[in-house]
Amino acid sequence: MSQRSNKVTPHNEDTRVRPLKVALVTSSLRLAGAEKQTVYAARALFQAGMDVRVFYLGENGHYQSVLRQLGIPLIQIYAANKPWFILASLTRALCRLRPQIVLVNQFGDLIHGGTAGRVCGALTLGGVRSDGRQELDALGLRTPWMLRLAHGFVANSCCARANLVSRGIKPQKIQVLTNVIDLRVFDARSGLSPRISLPQGRIIAAAVGRLHPCKRFDRFLEALALARRSEPGLAGVIAGADDGARTALQEKATALGLKAPDLTFLGECDNVPALLARAGLLVLTSEREGFPNVILEAMAARLPVITTPAGDASLIVHHDKTGMVVAGEDTSGMAASMVQLARSPAMRMKFGEAGRRNVEQDYDCESLASRLVAIFQCFARQSKSGCLLEALERDIPTGKPETLSGRLALDSQAA
Repeated sequence: MSQRSNKVTPHNEDTRVRPLKVALVTSSLRLAGAEKQTVYAARALFQAGMDVRVFYLGENGHYQSVLRQLGIPLIQIYAANKPWFILASLTRALCRLRPQIVLVNQFGDLIHGGTAGRVCGALTLGGVRSDGRQELDALGLRTPWMLRLAHGFVANSCCARANLVSRGIKPQKIQVLTNVIDLRVFDARSGLSPRISLPQGRIIAAAVGRLHPCKRFDRFLEALALARRSEPGLAGVIAGADDGARTALQEKATALGLKAPDLTFLGECDNVPALLARAGLLVLTSEREGFPNVILEAMAARLPVITTPAGDASLIVHHDKTGMVVAGEDTSGMAASMVQLARSPAMRMKFGEAGRRNVEQDYDCESLASRLVAIFQCFARQSKSGCLLEALERDIPTGKPETLSGRLALDSQAA
């Protein structure tokens, strides 16, 4: 790549009259937060009148059907254990489409999406969905190559941007696009049945996320056990698919004397909004995060949040205004915060209403299209692509209306 110019190859004059072509590349459409944000982006650009195609390099993804319901073209390119076939097929497909922009959902997908995007002459951008360090460390010797594939990076947190800059990436090569939430759909789903059994007459402390060691649900168990000594009306709920940690967590819960109905492992929950609508507070105990989706969902549900300062959590949650920020290893502090909120319905309501206002003002998905276009414009200027800038700065017509079923399916996930 050292001999390639950073300048994006200009396309023909038809870009003045034809919709801007954007290719989104992802290897995962599973039921998870990063994937939901990818679909939000595709929907926002599609509704803004752009010619959006999603290239899916995986199989059996939850959001495949959602994209189809929204009317967004989905091209699946997958062959098990054949990365070179996937790369060649994606490159051929993008060269035929000739998109002006290729947006690669997650950093690891730059191996395929970044290479194919460069070959077809598109402005190629890579997503950073965790804290930045995780992305750079996970791919070892391939990392320098992947950093050079992208014209720029779209991180979902200020934390990730700072970590990338600390590792030598130029600040101007990174833009922050925080996660968003579709409040209209979230509210509609909140009123539905969660199809789960919850303890009655208890104040529910919810912990939501995949059961992976980095989420540190062991801290939640320790804090819950401590809090229940002072406030036995507290009950804990852990919702999320097992990602290698459930057995150890269940053993720890048993050792702490936590069992149903004082603690419930729900497994993967397909209606988190309905669960949160019936909870009293959310507790996030992660060691590492980028921008935690579940905090937005909790604040949308008017719940106070107790969180560690992982990723941007301490920027989203305003201490003593929308919740409490507690040091990761301070399980005693977490327990004290849980007791304080459990004993004060007025505080829970005050924090919850403040959180909801913050989400409405800063994180509603209605602003996503304009924020994405602004980021595209920034990187187009850096790449000296006048043709692309002209296409981005012209008036963009309103796209096709989405279906309500598509909107509802989009928001039916755990964080």
